[in-house]
Amino acid sequence: MLRKLFIAGVGLTAAGSAVALDLNYAGTDYGTFIGRVRAMSILAAEENGWDPSSGNSYSLMGRYISPTWNGFSFAAAAYLNGDIFGTTDFDPEVGKERTARGMFLADEGEQKGQLNAVGVTYRSENVYAFAGRDQIDTPLTKNTYNHVPNSYTALRVGAKPIKGLDISLSQITQMSFGTRAMTDFGFIGEATGTAGAAQLPSQDGLGQAEFLNLGQIALGPNADDIAGLTVASVVYSGLPNTKVGLWNFYTDDIANSVYLDIDAKIPLEGMKLDLGAQYLRQDDVGDGTRGIHGASSTAIRANFGDGDLDYNLIGLKAGLIGPKKKWTAHAMYNHSSGDTAFFNAFGGDPAYTGSIFSRNAYRENVDAWGVRGSYEIIPGLRFMAAWFDYGQSETLGAVPNVTPLARPTSDATELDLVLDYKPKQIKGLGLRLFYVNRTSEYDGFVNPVSGNKADATMSHVRLIATYMF
Repeated sequence: MLRKLFIAGVGLTAAGSAVALDLNYAGTDYGTFIGRVRAMSILAAEENGWDPSSGNSYSLMGRYISPTWNGFSFAAAAYLNGDIFGTTDFDPEVGKERTARGMFLADEGEQKGQLNAVGVTYRSENVYAFAGRDQIDTPLTKNTYNHVPNSYTALRVGAKPIKGLDISLSQITQMSFGTRAMTDFGFIGEATGTAGAAQLPSQDGLGQAEFLNLGQIALGPNADDIAGLTVASVVYSGLPNTKVGLWNFYTDDIANSVYLDIDAKIPLEGMKLDLGAQYLRQDDVGDGTRGIHGASSTAIRANFGDGDLDYNLIGLKAGLIGPKKKWTAHAMYNHSSGDTAFFNAFGGDPAYTGSIFSRNAYRENVDAWGVRGSYEIIPGLRFMAAWFDYGQSETLGAVPNVTPLARPTSDATELDLVLDYKPKQIKGLGLRLFYVNRTSEYDGFVNPVSGNKADATMSHVRLIATYMF
């Protein structure tokens, strides 16, 4: 629960999402329309060429959901994204400035749109199905986003044969990179291939807001097509206050991943004791990641070029949720082991220690821990804070303008402070202000050829305004 609350402070989930326009005229139901306008601006940053220092972006979203007919409904969503009045600097000064490329679909911030979702859903009392394109809610495809989300071409069927039991099978064949995929690859992932994108989305042969075969999404623009990603899941919530989920992700000729999650929220004198445990395992299949290529992929080839995948992640969390969610307090821990990092190509982020700009738990041999808390100051105004320590991994990464291949030299840490305001007087409006202080594990790395030393630290302030209608 706390992680969902905290990520909302980054402007990555819709403020006032309950707002919707019912299209009902003369007693006839024509469906529902949901609209969203969002603006995001960087207010302050380090002048070191690593901390994103320039970015002013906007997005428009419209989603239509048809009435249900014999269990069937249709939905479509379109997005438009771009720079605000040409105020973002897309020609940054090397060593001092960095463009927040993850706020845009286009390299120069020009206006770009996408029909991101279109599909048909069927629901009955015990059976459901989906065919089309949209966000797909699984642990290894669900990710936070700012303006335009990743989207997937998928067929999904599921059944609820008894109360509390949900069984599903999905086949995903294509993926479209959203705006923040650039951050997943670069600023968060540091070109390691572990944070939700294994390819630079903007490179020639790929691109954002374009549906591409998962073979190219994972291994590079010249890779062969693959049959896709097959996801099987069993989720059971019939136990008292407890939910257990098991997923298997089979990526044709590349990888097989198994994810187990146990979540318990136990009533405790007006509060809730929030406990969780998770396990993630990945092995190579067929040729695995052998042959991976692409722009800015020196570190990724070093991490995954031999094709082998051998990764384990365990996680624990414990916390309290106060009465009426007035406050929350949590601690969490992740440990990764095995001979490789986690090959994270399709946007997943289930680890408990994921933060605004760090997902180091997916790197090789990491011990990560963190604490999170939130407090509702007045109705509609919430303060959230978090601290994470990831230590040093054994994964190689890149530092822009310093080196394409860096070894960890510092303990990675991140401090997040968020103020989230949803005024009761203006339904659908959300304002989020956040500050992030982060140190990369590649901070201080010295390029042995040029002698350049990495200043990979951030002290970053950003404001996000969202209006849902």
